[in-house]
Amino acid sequence: MTEMSGTIVEMDSTFDNHPHHKMQALVQSYKEGLDRQMNEVIGYSAQFMDYKRPESLLTNFTSDVMKAYGDEHMPQGADVGVMNVHGHRATLPQGQITVGNLYEIYSFDNAITFLELKGSDLKKIFDAYARIGGAGISSNVKLVAEGGKVKSVTIDGKPIANEKVYRIVTLDYLAEGNDNMAAFRNALSRTDTGVTLRDVMIAYVKEQTRRGDEVVSTLDGRIIIHK
Repeated sequence: MTEMSGTIVEMDSTFDNHPHHKMQALVQSYKEGLDRQMNEVIGYSAQFMDYKRPESLLTNFTSDVMKAYGDEHMPQGADVGVMNVHGHRATLPQGQITVGNLYEIYSFDNAITFLELKGSDLKKIFDAYARIGGAGISSNVKLVAEGGKVKSVTIDGKPIANEKVYRIVTLDYLAEGNDNMAAFRNALSRTDTGVTLRDVMIAYVKEQTRRGDEVVSTLDGRIIIHK
């Protein structure tokens, strides 16, 4: 490259004065169809759900649904569901749940991934939880940390065994070691389902509605962080 030049074009309302009518009509036709899909009501939330550390209604909800998906689709079920906090990009309002709400919350196309991980590496994941102050984890885990270090952690009431192989449900993004989850790179096996988390959550909400149930979550002390 020997030379580069350019100009700044300010994008403001003056461009609306002379719209391209055929393009405007094309965009509007797509918008109307998309709005119908996004505004479809598929369920009802009993609570407003936020996402934050160390635990929150929304991170708990997502992690528990992920583990339930693993229980259904992994041959021997799942031991743990793992979700990052900022894999959520919006809160879930109390009241009607639309498809658009879930597209806002799970705006990335992250897909569900199944891992097999030795207990010694799973402990490293919880060490990371202690350092960062918590993240999404399924309700069968109880983690207590203090001063950035794990004080105690159990899965289904039992301590983690170093040589035991645990079955993890997480996202492809985290399985690659992102967001402090480097120990996932040591997985003994990895199965990428190709099913997005968003689709799993939409299916779950629809199933709750089919059963006549609201969507609920709880703060149950699964992660306790002492300063």
